[in-house]
Amino acid sequence: MAIFGFGATYDREDVSKRFIAAGAACVGWPETDARPLILHRIKIGDIAFLKSFNPQVGLIIKAVGIVTGREPEEVEDTLGDLGWGVAVQWVWQGEERIGLLEDKYPVWSITLHEEYNPAIQERVIELLLQHRTPR
Repeated sequence: MAIFGFGATYDREDVSKRFIAAGAACVGWPETDARPLILHRIKIGDIAFLKSFNPQVGLIIKAVGIVTGREPEEVEDTLGDLGWGVAVQWVWQGEERIGLLEDKYPVWSITLHEEYNPAIQERVIELLLQHRTPR
């Protein structure tokens, strides 16, 4: 099992609610452009979280869920194309402000990444299991 963070902003528009409604986490690009990303490494049972990052505010987690799709696919909703993504059953939604962290692997501003920071991994799992209320 791995934990993957997905950016939830397209051209300054928060699309996290669209991802949640579609039951997916996407990269916003067609398959040809998304192939170099790690999207194809994501497996059923992995954890996905939607995020936003602002250098002044830091990391914000917007939703946490379990990947349920076997492989990436094109995702659309009533407003249009969301891009290439994976099916996710969203378990937790909200706005969890993690803030700024010192990290040797600061990847929170990119579209998709595997999360290696133990503090963020722990908080994502806590939110998934709903053992603690948001801080």
